[in-house]
Amino acid sequence: MGYTRRTAFFHHTVTTGVLALLGTAALPAVADADQAAGQAAGQTAGQTAGQSAGTTIGTTGQPGGAGGKVPLDPSLRAHPYLQYGAHKESGRRVRVIVQKVSRGASSQAIAQAAGAAVLKEFPFINGLVMEVPQQAVLALARNPNVRYVSPDMPLQLHGISETKLKTTYERAISIPKIWNGELTNGSLRATGKGVGVVVIDTGIDRLHSDFYYSKVTAIKVNGLAKSDKDFHGHGTHVCGVINGYDSRGRYVGVAPDAHVISAKITSDGGVATEADLLEGLQWAFDNRLTYNIRAVNISMTGGVASDYRSSPTAAAVEQLWLNGVVVVAAAGNKGSDKGATWYAPANDPFIITVGALDHNQTIDGADDGLAFFSSRGATQHGYYKPEIVAPGRKIVAPLAGGNTTLSSQFKDRIVDKYWIRLSGTSMAAPVVTGVVALLLEQFPNLTPKQVKWLLVNTANAYPGQADSAGVVDPVDALLTAASGSVGMSNQGIQLNEGIDPATGTVLWSQAYWDQAYWDQAYWDQAYWDQAYWDVATAYD
Repeated sequence: MGYTRRTAFFHHTVTTGVLALLGTAALPAVADADQAAGQAAGQTAGQTAGQSAGTTIGTTGQPGGAGGKVPLDPSLRAHPYLQYGAHKESGRRVRVIVQKVSRGASSQAIAQAAGAAVLKEFPFINGLVMEVPQQAVLALARNPNVRYVSPDMPLQLHGISETKLKTTYERAISIPKIWNGELTNGSLRATGKGVGVVVIDTGIDRLHSDFYYSKVTAIKVNGLAKSDKDFHGHGTHVCGVINGYDSRGRYVGVAPDAHVISAKITSDGGVATEADLLEGLQWAFDNRLTYNIRAVNISMTGGVASDYRSSPTAAAVEQLWLNGVVVVAAAGNKGSDKGATWYAPANDPFIITVGALDHNQTIDGADDGLAFFSSRGATQHGYYKPEIVAPGRKIVAPLAGGNTTLSSQFKDRIVDKYWIRLSGTSMAAPVVTGVVALLLEQFPNLTPKQVKWLLVNTANAYPGQADSAGVVDPVDALLTAASGSVGMSNQGIQLNEGIDPATGTVLWSQAYWDQAYWDQAYWDQAYWDQAYWDVATAYD
């Protein structure tokens, strides 16, 4: 098994197992941490450090302006802006935060010495808040019991500027409106904060700059892997679509504040079997409460058609679903081939299966169309898949560092050195998973059935749409959820045969997991011809 090229397409062969990757593939709300820390009523970021004795600030109403100069004393334990104010508006009363040198120092005594009263105390930082005239700050800062005096500055909610984005897929489905609170006067602002999302894939490059500000946990599930690092590149890209955040704002995931848990189920070479996938799903199930796991992203599918009613993978995803975890799976890249949607877990009617929209790298939906490689059609039991589509062509997201499979195979698709442009339903699925995180941040009590209903029933039509799978519309989904008029999906669907319909629990016995079932002889090598496993992935 390996990598082959056929005409203009790249085909990824996974292994003699059953998984195929379906594509070649956060900063928090404050956009600039340095700016947030340094700004106070007009203070320019970075002015507080490195100022020597005699440094001056202009006095035209803003620090740094032209005009008269005010001396600043770097040895004085007071924020430069307060020193500026003490000289220019000495009588103006301001609220300040005072950090004490020790917990034993009396807050009341410090306040009384400054002619003020304690408004609040914060024992865990040995701090207090008081209101004083600005002229009193200079004496306050010289108090031997005071570590530092800083302004009780108003916090600024920094939106994620869409003007800096070099990508279009987020804007094509109006994600910035949600990031920046443009819905119902900001009450529906969401970035995925607090929502745990498991990405079952090839691992993650945690050292990539897009994850410096994102909340990421890496787990190694596959015992053959030496580390949780991504030597392939697929998992890093998928994770980045969900919560990556370039510090310059050029590349931003759909839910930059979500907590992504990368569950590496492949070997270091990107090889996995269905048993590995089941291990990843088991880990997500066992740890769902610890990490507040509300969604699982699976950007891979089985290489063998299977009946969802008897598939162990289907049983696993349904068990997660019944326990409050939304499962999102890529549809596959078999286009309209016969049986294109017959593969687990994408063929399970309970979960959300995602197809790829070609949005032509524009924000205008008039030129959108279904990506030609996106699997679609009826499953063995007549359920149409996918239920929804999302941008999945030419998606730019983090490139795992080192000599990875993707970086060596797709040098021509590397963007700005550290990102890569990939296509596939692998890229579309995490877009929807990110939207799920946005929904669940605002409405944590939504069940998987309700989340699926919201996404499907608020989806938009697109030019040339030939089936019921519309384009995900996160704005309408949030607004509909806020209205309280939410329905339930999956009515009348038969559960996997491993699920007890009376209790909604899995009836798996040890025999069901008998290792003999996974014996190499069972998967006769002659049966799994290489051509059978080739899955078109990296369309450009």
